[in-house]
Amino acid sequence: MSGELPPGVEQDVEELGGIETLQRMRPDPSVITRLERLYDLLSCRNRVMILFFLNLAPLTPGVLSELTGIKPNLLTYHLRKMEVSGVVVSERDGRYRIYSLTDLGTTLMGNMGR
Repeated sequence: MSGELPPGVEQDVEELGGIETLQRMRPDPSVITRLERLYDLLSCRNRVMILFFLNLAPLTPGVLSELTGIKPNLLTYHLRKMEVSGVVVSERDGRYRIYSLTDLGTTLMGNMGR
């Protein structure tokens, strides 16, 4: 192992199979890209606020706009971006579009707001 490590860190690394094993575990670049996009998605206050309310219940854009104070056109932009990322899903109910969290969105939110 190059460089010295504190005994506790060295022990943990060795228990995982050593540096060489950890290097072989390096994730595929596509996994890193997906995580990077996901964290970028969550770096926006408006999107986090939308996710917070969707964690409470499926909602329409009109209700989300009222709750968050986000203008409808900007809200639509954020919802579309979150839908493409697989964090929210929408379905039509008559003339309404209802948004809810996917399993990924629920996992990201944990028990926040509930």
